[in-house]
Amino acid sequence: MSLLKGESVAAMRSLGWRVEGEAWRWRRRLFAWEEESVGELTLLLHNVSLQVHREDKWMWKVDSSSRYTNRSAYNFIISQGTVENPEVVPSVWHKDIPLKVLLFMWRLIRDRLPTKNNLHRRRVLDFDDQFCVGGCGSAETSTHLFLHCMHFSLVWKHILQWLGVVTVLPNDTTWHFNQFQHFGGCH
Repeated sequence: MSLLKGESVAAMRSLGWRVEGEAWRWRRRLFAWEEESVGELTLLLHNVSLQVHREDKWMWKVDSSSRYTNRSAYNFIISQGTVENPEVVPSVWHKDIPLKVLLFMWRLIRDRLPTKNNLHRRRVLDFDDQFCVGGCGSAETSTHLFLHCMHFSLVWKHILQWLGVVTVLPNDTTWHFNQFQHFGGCH
């Protein structure tokens, strides 16, 4: 949204990155939450001292070369430890979660919800009736509805944004559960 996307950090500082500085010029008026983010950024930048004789560049500190590659990101993620076997989800049965939520999660993870795809497999619906209610043209499976449908996955986008989490949604609901179970204290 910045009108100065291509500028270096040094150029932005010279323009002024205080609250009303020239470095903060936008294509449109900011939303309240965006203004808060810019305010937090200006506080962070307040004590930054630039080194005059050093190149202005981004550094990927995860890799010794300081360069980002898909391999370095993959190695970093793998080094964080493995997720338990996705078929074994004992923490679904956590005592502090309401029973109807537990049952829904269990059915979701086991693909036992009455999605159109499941109803078609049980010969309740015809082949032509198994497509997503969102109108995207995909088969309506649990994974598609809850993670990948262009209409309904926006819910997760908003939840992640609200939590301040940046991640990629997994390919199936079991991995999704394993990924997010620690947010609620279910270890």
